Amino acid sequence: MAGSQYGTGGRGGGRTRRGGLVAAGARRVLREPVTLRALREALYALLSLPFAVLGLAAALITLVFTISSTGGVILPLLPLLLAVDRRLAALYRLVASALLGVRIRRPVRPKRRPGVLGFLVYHLADPVAWRAIGYLALRFPLGVLEFAIGFVPWFWGLWLALYPLFWRIEGLRIKGPNGHTGLAINDFYFDTWPRAFLVTGMGLVVLLIAPWLTRAVIAPDRWLLPRLLGPSAAARIQELEETRATAINEAALTLRRIERDLHDGIQARLVSLGMRLGRAEGRLDGAEPDPAAAIELIRESRAEAKELIHELRELVRGIHPPALDAGLETALTTLAARSPIPATVRVELPQRPEASVETMLYFSAAELLTNAGKHSKASTVAITVLSDGFAARLIVADDGTGGATLDGAGTGLRGLAERVRTLDGTIDVSSPPGGPTNITLEVPVRM
Repeated sequence: MAGSQYGTGGRGGGRTRRGGLVAAGARRVLREPVTLRALREALYALLSLPFAVLGLAAALITLVFTISSTGGVILPLLPLLLAVDRRLAALYRLVASALLGVRIRRPVRPKRRPGVLGFLVYHLADPVAWRAIGYLALRFPLGVLEFAIGFVPWFWGLWLALYPLFWRIEGLRIKGPNGHTGLAINDFYFDTWPRAFLVTGMGLVVLLIAPWLTRAVIAPDRWLLPRLLGPSAAARIQELEETRATAINEAALTLRRIERDLHDGIQARLVSLGMRLGRAEGRLDGAEPDPAAAIELIRESRAEAKELIHELRELVRGIHPPALDAGLETALTTLAARSPIPATVRVELPQRPEASVETMLYFSAAELLTNAGKHSKASTVAITVLSDGFAARLIVADDGTGGATLDGAGTGLRGLAERVRTLDGTIDVSSPPGGPTNITLEVPVRM
């Protein structure tokens, strides 16, 4: 019987795998309270209460002014209030992006139609603003729950974990009757060192549970944010149709390029190689054999075969870079080594992203390096790849003359932005005249 190469085989191997999974789960539970994601979610839960009160006040004021505007007296103030609601929605999107990693596209308002009716519809029946008001109203009970269940356990867990410090510092002591000092449950006082450290243990248990409570209570908010503060379903469907069309066109163009390269390049050279080998055969088997000429033709054919192999490798590299098999950092380092501008690479990813994201980041970096070499007049380029667990971020910065823009002529950055959208990603360009240029590409990941 053959055992597994990763275990001892049979029941022992199963127990080993289960033990490994349990150990990995235990490590994750112990590590979770100090992860950046958990701390950001705790901060979001802390901010939920003031944001909930602010949002409820804005929603109530808007609704009161709407109901009171039947005579048109207060009507002129409504567009201003709706604009404030849209700004609050933008603030919520910003906070959700920074702390929860929920990237929400800014919804586009419908175009204004001519005439008085068009003016009223544009300013008073704006679906973007009214959906924001709906979110602000729902945000109040959600915010109270997020603060109570998502943040308060962190506070009490930290307080209990530091209880011995509070118990010993004069002025922070909790004084009870009969000379006891310290926390009490009924008549039981935690006023000795062993009892104080027992409270610390309870606090640590609460801190271990707190991240999961926070994550669970903000889950409804995660679900609501893109549906009420993002593009509408119709706009999202239209965007998905556009990105699908872009992906199909990109695939068709790639296939046509590969076919053209194979037909006009490699295929023609293979025909030439076959003809040369045929002439060499004729020099050997002809009526007047000429071994020297045949050897020369064979030598040329071998050199041609080497060039064809190199050309095929370059063609394959354009489809899937072999260096990506060793990981994104290796592939980008290889790419930087071939750059006409001295380039540095820094990759900090908690784990390897999916293949589609890796391929997109690699080819985006390759195109941005090529653009920098052609247009930037830069002396150095820095390639950085980071991730917060929600999105992978590629940053390509150079010290060139600047002036890059998504709205410029041609298909460079604009075409790259369209391709990035096929993965629901975004691209941001900061390139003032005189430089420097910083191009940030962000793609959602599932890690």
